[in-house]
Amino acid sequence: MNESKKTSRFLDAINRYAVEQSDAIRHEVEEFKKQEIEKATKEAINDAYALIQKNIAIEKAKIVSEYAKLEQDSKRELFIERQKIVEKVFEKAIQKLTEFTKSDEYKDYIIKSAKEIASAFDKNECVIYIKESDMDFAKDIKEIIPDCTIECDKKIAIGGIKGYCEKLSIIADNTLDSKLLNQREWFTENSELKVV
Repeated sequence: MNESKKTSRFLDAINRYAVEQSDAIRHEVEEFKKQEIEKATKEAINDAYALIQKNIAIEKAKIVSEYAKLEQDSKRELFIERQKIVEKVFEKAIQKLTEFTKSDEYKDYIIKSAKEIASAFDKNECVIYIKESDMDFAKDIKEIIPDCTIECDKKIAIGGIKGYCEKLSIIADNTLDSKLLNQREWFTENSELKVV
């Protein structure tokens, strides 16, 4: 074989080897790039997912907070409306009871109350308290409870009587004021106007 053919073959072999090595390096670089891109893509997806989850949590917290505030505001408004209803009901009740104290039946109520208090005090000395405008009934009360002292009580706004027996340490309250107060408590518990 001549020298030029040998050289040509040798150069061809070197070229082939260089091309193969070049292809192998190019393939390695492509694989490396592909792996790095996949790795970067996964990290970006994970970062994006974490950011989305964080933003969802923040938005959820805002919504829960806004809902809680709206619910609290609604309950406050309902409570105010409930109180207005209760006040209207009891303003009407006071008006009706005040009208009752000006009726003929009111004297019967005073006498009945005096008898109940007399029974509770069992003929012991006592103090009977009435509204100043009810002093007209003092004589009727004295006939039922002879051993009593009758005094005006400015705390009695509507009417009725109450008594105190020191010996027995008993207070008997038949005022319309206290009965209305008791009804208010009952009404609040049973009116189904509760704010829950």
